Amino acid sequence: LALRTGPADTPIHIVFSTDCGPYQHWQAYQFFLSALRVRQPGRVTQIASGCTDDQAASLKEWHAEHVNPLSFRFGLHLTPDYSTVESVDGKSTEKYEFFNKPFGLKHWMEFGEGMGIDHSSSYDHNNNHPNNPRPWKHDTIIALLDPDQMLTRPITGHFSSLPTEAGGTGDIFRGAPSNDPLLSAGGGEGRKSKEINNVDSRLSFREHEPTFTVRHGHPLSQEYGFLNVWCKYASLAAGANSPATKVKGIEALRSYAVGPPYIATALDMYDIAVRWCEFVPTVYRHFPQLMAEMYAFSIATADLQLPHQLMASLMVSDTSGDGDGEGWKMVDDIPGEEVCSFAMDGLDVEVHSLPTVLNFCHRYGVGDTAFFAKEKVPANFFSCESSLLEEPALDIGSGKYLYKKPPFLKKRMEYSAVIEKREAFMVCASTGFLNEAALYFKERHCGENDANVMKEIRLHDLPE
Repeated sequence: LALRTGPADTPIHIVFSTDCGPYQHWQAYQFFLSALRVRQPGRVTQIASGCTDDQAASLKEWHAEHVNPLSFRFGLHLTPDYSTVESVDGKSTEKYEFFNKPFGLKHWMEFGEGMGIDHSSSYDHNNNHPNNPRPWKHDTIIALLDPDQMLTRPITGHFSSLPTEAGGTGDIFRGAPSNDPLLSAGGGEGRKSKEINNVDSRLSFREHEPTFTVRHGHPLSQEYGFLNVWCKYASLAAGANSPATKVKGIEALRSYAVGPPYIATALDMYDIAVRWCEFVPTVYRHFPQLMAEMYAFSIATADLQLPHQLMASLMVSDTSGDGDGEGWKMVDDIPGEEVCSFAMDGLDVEVHSLPTVLNFCHRYGVGDTAFFAKEKVPANFFSCESSLLEEPALDIGSGKYLYKKPPFLKKRMEYSAVIEKREAFMVCASTGFLNEAALYFKERHCGENDANVMKEIRLHDLPE
């Protein structure tokens, strides 16, 4: 289980960043189980930052008892607490827990099991940053995700816009990076990618090459909707002469408006991590909001002149809008009357095409009580004594419930049948998988009379 490698036998390593508290504890366990379910090749490592001695001991014990038996390729890496750091100019910053993501990634790449940096060897991106040290395993493909993401199919580093019946995965690419001749505009009908932003792969790829493989100098990430806002902070963080300040217009959107999953070779990812750590304190000082670390990532990749191939189908999260920037078209194609039962019953990609990752970072609801919010899941959900989640009615998503009633609000929120289907998909997929994961836990760690299998946790009614 989980022993396969990626394209051309290239090693794959999935990492995700957490703190050491109970809220992300259950999220981490579900992430490992989702990787187990899809037979994710390569290794999967949780990077946990800022543990106290007691938390570190408890987390190591949990991994030894509950995670290591899943696969010897599932690991844990502990780092110091980076939630308060200073910017390069020495000016202090406020506490920001998401500093742990870039700094934790860099620490893992330098000191993690099987990782490490060869300081006797150097690599320079575009003659811009001389003497950058090279990771020992520089060909390994690194994918950085979040703990509130769930895999529906494995990440391999190879992506295809071919439909599933033609042996592909139906991925949707955005306009190709300008420095990649293999992905230049041409082929297909309609306007070329240089003439329009956010075109799909049928317009930006040659007909005989509808694929993309992550390799040195060519990372890939999910498209995010913050457009070119990151450009406002490029000169502040990277300096007026940085290549990041030269990125304008469509290029800022087409190649750098990215978010997790971030996928790159270790050679590129380490350079990104170094720049990311340098830039994020300054970005946060000028923009003390949640998105600061994502803007800093965009600035780091632009500074290194590492344009990303954007994918619009790698992940789903936000059900609103036309769904063009995420993989909602795949969900929209599932018949409404079966979307919940399909999502509850294992998310079989052989039955319906799906985005690679479900990111349950929002609050989802259909009708009066069908509801999911990660912050309401009990911290002890993966335990013998915890009940399972109450299951929603299987007909949600069918067009019967064109509204949701948020917890503790009398006013209903109405929406379209398309949004109902998407909300139902997220409620049912999250509920179904977490219950499946909890049963997996109980079968292996609880006595016959100790396992609570009652489906009675109604998240809608739990206190905030």
